[in-house]
Amino acid sequence: MVGEIVFHLGDCKTGTTSIQRTLASASVASPHRTLIYPAQANHIPLASSLHRSQEAKFADKRFAELARKLKKSRADTAVVSAEAFEFVDPRALDKMIDRHLSPWKGRMRFISYVRPHADRLVSAFAERTKQGGHIGDMDTLFERFLEKKFLHFAPRFQSWRDTFGEAYTLRPMVRSRLRDGDVVTDFLDFVFEGQDFTFDPVPLANESLTLSDLAALRKIHTVLREETKSNLAIRNARHTFGWNMAILLSALPRPENAEKPRLHADLAHRVVEAYCEDAAIVDRDFFGQDSASGPLSRALASAPARATDTPQPIAPEAYFDAPSLRMLQGTGEMFARMIQYDPETMVKGMRPQALQSAGRKKAGKGKRGHDKGPRSKVKAIGKPASTMSQLAHRLPEGVRRKLRPLRRRLS
Repeated sequence: MVGEIVFHLGDCKTGTTSIQRTLASASVASPHRTLIYPAQANHIPLASSLHRSQEAKFADKRFAELARKLKKSRADTAVVSAEAFEFVDPRALDKMIDRHLSPWKGRMRFISYVRPHADRLVSAFAERTKQGGHIGDMDTLFERFLEKKFLHFAPRFQSWRDTFGEAYTLRPMVRSRLRDGDVVTDFLDFVFEGQDFTFDPVPLANESLTLSDLAALRKIHTVLREETKSNLAIRNARHTFGWNMAILLSALPRPENAEKPRLHADLAHRVVEAYCEDAAIVDRDFFGQDSASGPLSRALASAPARATDTPQPIAPEAYFDAPSLRMLQGTGEMFARMIQYDPETMVKGMRPQALQSAGRKKAGKGKRGHDKGPRSKVKAIGKPASTMSQLAHRLPEGVRRKLRPLRRRLS
């Protein structure tokens, strides 16, 4: 059985993908303790079952499966990582821990990273634009976040601390405050509690897109919204398209002098006014510093100096000529046609190849007749044994006994 569990809770846009890729690469090693990462990519489905109503029915099954893996392992430490825990009520997680992970009560640690307010607004704007969740400008998103108190961090992090006490740690996603200026190194330092470790660096993951990248995706998502129905499967397919297209784009060479999203001066001052108190509370309660020296307060205060004088253009027409817009329109309509026809298949097909192959293996255990091509041969091999078993059950018990050795050989 695993010795302890470390829950990596996010937040979103704090290097979670790089941390998860490093853990999944199985390159992390320490002479002092062993580590297991019981996921192929991340534990987002596990976290989603605690905050998405349509997935709540899977919560017990997913936590039970996690417990099964942890009981089978002899590793010193297991890491469970999902940025989607940001949206989870910590009491819901605590309830599932009591139900499925009680053998590790008192042997768990929890860690979150928090990106400063202004930076988080910019990164959220890019993230929601690329996934098709936001088509407007950054000012509109700021007003929406303000209304929903989305960037008021103090109450949320205090809730985690109230639930898990001293086992909960919050770290600022500020380069100067991270070990070696790197979030992966900083996280592993937390996991191994300062002991020596090594890992193979992975390529930078989920890098922010340029303004022209976002404008192109904005154009395609506008077409997708117009040309497809709005149901859960189709929204999921649109989201998957934006997520995976962004990964592909971020891996390609960038045009010279390509701009990234930034606050404009007027918005930056409004952000400072809206969140200065929240930043001061987090700095005081979690980092033991006042607003003059705390990492969130200092980052917030510097936002206006890093802003542009005027708002950056977001319309696709500002970046692409008529022929390019025509191509984007056609691309959007083609993706809309394919998503509308079979959203589930599109989701699987747009995933990275490693995750596609995992999906195929699972599909092989499904209903007969759903698989095509080479995989159907595997099913065909098992079919006679199944038929023979059905026939055997119709025979008298004495005959069945005599046939058992033959059945074992054939199976």
